[in-house]
Amino acid sequence: MRNIHISNEKKRDSFVKLDFTLAPKRWQFLTPNKQKVHTYKVVKFTNQEALSKLKERYGDGNALAEALINEDPEINLELTGRFLKHTFKILVNPEQKIIHHVSIREIRYNPKDEPIEEKIPEEVFANIAVEGKPLIWTGKFIPKSEAIKKFVFVRKYQLKHSSGITFDFLYDMAKQLHEKNALMLIGADNKGAPLILSNNGKPYRGFLEGRIQEDKYLLILHLSNIELKGLPND
Repeated sequence: MRNIHISNEKKRDSFVKLDFTLAPKRWQFLTPNKQKVHTYKVVKFTNQEALSKLKERYGDGNALAEALINEDPEINLELTGRFLKHTFKILVNPEQKIIHHVSIREIRYNPKDEPIEEKIPEEVFANIAVEGKPLIWTGKFIPKSEAIKKFVFVRKYQLKHSSGITFDFLYDMAKQLHEKNALMLIGADNKGAPLILSNNGKPYRGFLEGRIQEDKYLLILHLSNIELKGLPND
């Protein structure tokens, strides 16, 4: 679990736990014979059978087409179809050689898919667990019935306590949200600046949802980077 630094309506703040929990699957794929379906990774081809290499050997015309029909050069009989277990991603250049140093550029395109601007992207740092700069309880309540029509929530995390003090801290927040049946916009400043969970990560709007049941609470951080807007009137 990660940490998140958050404040409440009284401007009291604390570091609490941020947990991403996947619900267990309650379904599974079966064959017509009611047998479980398993997914495997297999080798399709190596860099020697890549299209660029085949063009180097046969050219980019009828010779290549005839070779694919008669010789099957795109198939490596020793490796094609072999199962893969432990893999990791690498970057290669058009010559299928491994790239060790990458220079990242941010390119903007116009509607015709033409590049109009190129620049080095600015480095952006995570802001959810900064000492002395807690995420702000903005005081902007959004009824749940309105929020689900206005925003697309793409991620959600559960806020958890690590002590009796942080339990009371989070329970009070969840209780207030539960009673108002609303979400609370939280941000990196009083204006609701976006939350950035990791360095150079995407910015998200953050919304807190709270539920309570007797002495139990559930406090959820919903993240959205898409706002739904109505069509303009003609």
